[in-house]
Amino acid sequence: MAEQTTKRRGNVLPYLLTPLLLLLLTAGVLMLCYYLAPTHQIQKYLNIVFMDDLKTTTQTAGLNIIEHDDIPTESKPDSDTYEEGEIIYPTFGEQYAQLEISSIDLSVGVYYGVNAELLERGACHSTQSAIIGEAGNAVIDAHVNTFFSDLNRVKKGDTVRLFTKYGAFEYKVTELIEFSKDEKQYLAVGKDTEVLTLYTCKPQVIGSSDMRIGVRCEPVKKQFYEQAGSAEGGTE
Repeated sequence: MAEQTTKRRGNVLPYLLTPLLLLLLTAGVLMLCYYLAPTHQIQKYLNIVFMDDLKTTTQTAGLNIIEHDDIPTESKPDSDTYEEGEIIYPTFGEQYAQLEISSIDLSVGVYYGVNAELLERGACHSTQSAIIGEAGNAVIDAHVNTFFSDLNRVKKGDTVRLFTKYGAFEYKVTELIEFSKDEKQYLAVGKDTEVLTLYTCKPQVIGSSDMRIGVRCEPVKKQFYEQAGSAEGGTE
């Protein structure tokens, strides 16, 4: 009888230890990611999962909105800038850029993150996408009845400029796009090439549209104000 009891205990032990081992392994992987992965990369995937779901959110818990009225909106001489340089990563709710499209007389602040409150203040930069100036797809959107009301007037070849505290960036419109809200091909992060995507809802007389319109742009000129490793608050 004692031998049978011992065998039963031996059979149960692996079932008790397995969840504990899995928990410890998961905790170890998360800690490793925390210490090895750059904070801005983790933030991309933790802050926002779906942009459209947050556009109706009136407020984000603990949201600290930071406005900057001292972002320079004129390019510096090439002799004072660098083609490659230091990116200063913003925090959620921070206005970190100024977007200008002279062909439609547009000048609007760009906030990092997407929700209803930020969309009332300006254009919003998806935290899932690339930061301005780095490789990947930088995705910015705004309401069609406010700041992006004339986005449908932008044409191929038009110039788009983005000014930040760490640099000035010029783009050329290369493609006019239209897609449904369920399609994500134009919003994919991407890593190989540098692209700027601007989009908004397609104008509709009654109700909200399920279609999106926008433009895709390729970089023409970069002017970083600091070389990599020299700016405070840059990459970690």
